[in-house]
Amino acid sequence: MKRIIPSLIAMSTLASAADYSGVIPSYQDAVKAEMAEWKLRGISIAWVDRNSIVYEEGFGEAKKDSVFRAGSVSKLFNAVAVMKLVEQGKLGLDAPLPDDRVPVNPFNGKPITLRQLLSHRSGFQREASTGGYFDDSEPTLEATAASLKGMALVSPPESENRYSNIAPSLAGHVAAEAAGKSFPKLQAEWIHRPLGMTKSSWLHKDAGAVLPSHIRVADRKGGFTDRSTPLFDLGTIPAGNLYTTAGDLGRFIMMLAAEGDSPGGRILKAETLTEMWKPQFDPKGSFGIGFALGEWRGRKTVGHGGAVYGHSTALTYLPEEKIGVVVLCNEDIVNGRTQHLADLALSLMLQAKKGEAPQAAPTYPASPEEKQEIAGKWESQSFWMELGGDLSGVLSCQEFKLTPTAKDRYLLNSRLHSDLPVSINRDTTGTVIRISAGPQEFTRVPDNRKPLPKEWRAFQGSYGPNMIPFVVHEKFGRLYGTTENMADYRLTPVNRYVFAFPAGLYAKEHAVFIPGPDGKARAVDLANMTLPRID
Repeated sequence: MKRIIPSLIAMSTLASAADYSGVIPSYQDAVKAEMAEWKLRGISIAWVDRNSIVYEEGFGEAKKDSVFRAGSVSKLFNAVAVMKLVEQGKLGLDAPLPDDRVPVNPFNGKPITLRQLLSHRSGFQREASTGGYFDDSEPTLEATAASLKGMALVSPPESENRYSNIAPSLAGHVAAEAAGKSFPKLQAEWIHRPLGMTKSSWLHKDAGAVLPSHIRVADRKGGFTDRSTPLFDLGTIPAGNLYTTAGDLGRFIMMLAAEGDSPGGRILKAETLTEMWKPQFDPKGSFGIGFALGEWRGRKTVGHGGAVYGHSTALTYLPEEKIGVVVLCNEDIVNGRTQHLADLALSLMLQAKKGEAPQAAPTYPASPEEKQEIAGKWESQSFWMELGGDLSGVLSCQEFKLTPTAKDRYLLNSRLHSDLPVSINRDTTGTVIRISAGPQEFTRVPDNRKPLPKEWRAFQGSYGPNMIPFVVHEKFGRLYGTTENMADYRLTPVNRYVFAFPAGLYAKEHAVFIPGPDGKARAVDLANMTLPRID
């Protein structure tokens, strides 16, 4: 049932919240419908208006105060801690880091800085060889950071956006050293305690009862097996290991709305937050310092998503309106659905707060002929796709649905995607020649493609941990790797044993197959992480 919850902050300088009681019932119905359609088993929600959590509720297996893993939302807290030390003069945001702390730079002499690490502009690889996403041995943050030695940058510093987990983790490690405290203690004393985040922690031994979660493990048949998720700590603690609740993340949003202030004292200066919300190195960039930046209905958004072993998170804040939403789910990689529910909540909040009517997507009655024209087998620079005449299909192992909005225009929804625009491209005769979905350009799979060479077929199999295998298989005569139980990525040969990843999770990194005496690969080095064959 719904709850209207009084604030923990009573600041006279902040306006009172609007009355949301009229829109909450429709939101509850929408959450339940979303859970039924996409088979989501537990969700917790928090809505924030300025200095108040105005709505907080749990659905299905979750209660309103259930503890989830927040995944990459952790990066926001990490960046706040670093910037607090910058304010204190204990760290320099643009000071070069020592060479022995960072990978080798084969491109130029530009030094690595904390600003680069926190804004995904360092050129670092996605994961370190120790403590990466495939490593369930629970190495320390110190061991994870130390494994960077001897590695090399993937791209020149500041040259492009390269999302990384090890880069911000190194920044968090540097911050903990500068503060003279462990990273979990630093967070507890400087952020959690002042904000009143009483149910948040950074190690599972301190997290109490974490809500059991569900993970779909990739098999070699193009499908998934549903399993209960094991609980262990990442080596990249600052980048993705926060345990928390919807309400506690709501208190973090309240601090943002209070321009860095909190019940327990000021966390950051207002001007520091403003700097963190500016694009770094590229005026059109999608990352500030720690924060993911975006636009929604003409308004600036700041926040982050999170995906970590059986948990998916959306945290979105509108600085102009001082409202924000937290959505937590105990399902692996359903960030399209958590973001959809966050966007819907913001829409309803604006309706109650400012009288803005929710924006409904246009509809279009696509004919059976139009649907059949785009049915078939397709492939892009990164993915494969099979699309049926009913506008449903599979996109690189993820089921999806298309909704027509105009002639040759659709919205794609899946566990990963929320209303991704799709357009159909035709030649001068009107024949469909290409499907555009975000940055991906799909063309039809030719009927006469040669089969995969037998030498490469020997690489097919599963590698790494049983719960998150790297599954190498053939699709449409090409080699693909199911990565992080998320998507099949096309592997492009560089030589006999080395294959390049396309745009996506491990862009510009490589899978290097290590052969055994029989010619079959006994292991694969996936972007510096060695994964043994397990089948």
